[in-house]
Amino acid sequence: MGAITWRRQLSVGQPAIDEDHKHLIEYLNELDAALCAQRFQPVRVAKILLKLLEYTKEHFAREERIMQIVHYPKFEEHVAMHRAAVQKVSELSNRFSIEPTHENAEKLYKFTADWLVRHIILMDTQLTPYVRGVWA
Repeated sequence: MGAITWRRQLSVGQPAIDEDHKHLIEYLNELDAALCAQRFQPVRVAKILLKLLEYTKEHFAREERIMQIVHYPKFEEHVAMHRAAVQKVSELSNRFSIEPTHENAEKLYKFTADWLVRHIILMDTQLTPYVRGVWA
């Protein structure tokens, strides 16, 4: 695995969204560090996952509110992607809570990290012309 580094191409150009993305990356990096630790600690992983999931829900709500404010034309499609990601992460989280293994935590990390970076670069950056200068 490896830590995710914030870079310019991840910026949407809207401060609240960019700050949220930075926080989500921090949580993912905490999770990566927990997975790379010499001794696997399921309780530590579970605490990080809880923070990550709660913050993700807050972020999606904030981002969707901003999209509504600017009348983003792909709003419904974007929200559907958020819902699908939440569903998949919930499934993986449930699997981890039933069987708190390193392997299950790793699957959750890999899906979330890959999805987040890909979603920011491919989807969220399409918001840029609509959200620049919008404060929420």
